[in-house]
Amino acid sequence: MTSHTLNAHDVPEVSARPVTQKKRRDAWVIGCYVVIGVFLVWVLVPVLTVLVNSFKTPSAIFTSTPQLAFAPTLANYAKVFGGLDFTHFLLNSLIVGLGSTALSLFLGVPFAYSLARLPVPGREWWARLILFSRMVPAVALVVPMFVIFQQLHLTGSYLALILAHTSFNLPIVIWMMRSFFEELPPELEEAAMVDGAGRFGAFWRIALPLTTPGMAATAVLCIIFSWNEFLFALVLSGQDTQTVPVGVSSFIGSVSIDWGGSSAAAIVAIIPIFILGLGAQRFLVRGLTFGGVKG
Repeated sequence: MTSHTLNAHDVPEVSARPVTQKKRRDAWVIGCYVVIGVFLVWVLVPVLTVLVNSFKTPSAIFTSTPQLAFAPTLANYAKVFGGLDFTHFLLNSLIVGLGSTALSLFLGVPFAYSLARLPVPGREWWARLILFSRMVPAVALVVPMFVIFQQLHLTGSYLALILAHTSFNLPIVIWMMRSFFEELPPELEEAAMVDGAGRFGAFWRIALPLTTPGMAATAVLCIIFSWNEFLFALVLSGQDTQTVPVGVSSFIGSVSIDWGGSSAAAIVAIIPIFILGLGAQRFLVRGLTFGGVKG
């Protein structure tokens, strides 16, 4: 019977490995919390500053030292809803956002399905070209669009804004929905076509219902992009079709800026999108984790 002599340095080496892994895991967790904390400060401090300024008087806003204790006032919100009638801008943004999102989904979802399933020649190049079109700056498109809509007598109408916003929402829909369709097992659609459904029937009855979370997440992103768009709304809208970003900018005068009024208007503009994000949170999580955007 042989005996084994246990060296003294063996015991610390065996027990030190779990300790080292635990330290690394704890350091990783702490690092993640630090990054999240910095991100939250970066995002929330400006929003909280705007929120606080919306309840301040001009004299309280322009004090040399920031005041955390002050007498709140609703005068700024009275200017937003009373003097400016901000509900008109909210309604216009809702019409343009929903119209642009619906049109983008109507055109983009079948296009994305064809790129994902049909043997389209050079479909990878088409997909990259569509993504490239989303990278074109809006300032390079606004003048040609203004000339085109002016020739068609559409300047100042809801249709002009809906078409303009569709120009940057449509590539997002195509690119995202293509990745969602590619995540689906093609055998499901092939089984439906064997049963006589046809390609359109397989798309309508199988692929489309299964990608509903992806469509919901894409729709929310389109509404947010449309809601925040400023340049097209400033140039192409009329007096009766101006959207929320244009309404917020109306507090900027030629010689001064109404910081209290603009802060109140900005908070009012944030609330609908915040409610939409909370209501569609489960669709966003399911949709954005359903398929990955391909590079």
